[in-house]
Amino acid sequence: MNSPLTLLVVKNIAESLHFYIETLGLKLLEQYDDCIKLKSGAHEIIMFEGTNKATEYAHGYNANSTLLFTVDDLDSRIKEMKSFGVQFVHDSPNENRWGRYSAFKDPSGIVHELFQLHV
Repeated sequence: MNSPLTLLVVKNIAESLHFYIETLGLKLLEQYDDCIKLKSGAHEIIMFEGTNKATEYAHGYNANSTLLFTVDDLDSRIKEMKSFGVQFVHDSPNENRWGRYSAFKDPSGIVHELFQLHV
């Protein structure tokens, strides 16, 4: 297998395009009426607009897709994203053996995480 891509199915492609480019800072590679291709670092993300409402789920093993965005300063990135109205799942960052993280939702309710690696 070659390098994996991520597929996200969203409720509104225009709203998601704005969020992923303006709020998260991803790069737009291709745009069509029904799909877009974005890039974060070396990773590409393909996004389609779905026709069914997403199932509500708690963050955990039943999550559909989760992107981990590595950041140098987790606290300042959380503050910046909250200023854009981004809804975070955790009240404060959590920590595991690799670093600190905080989960947030995109406009479709898809949960992703900001992750600051331990140095």
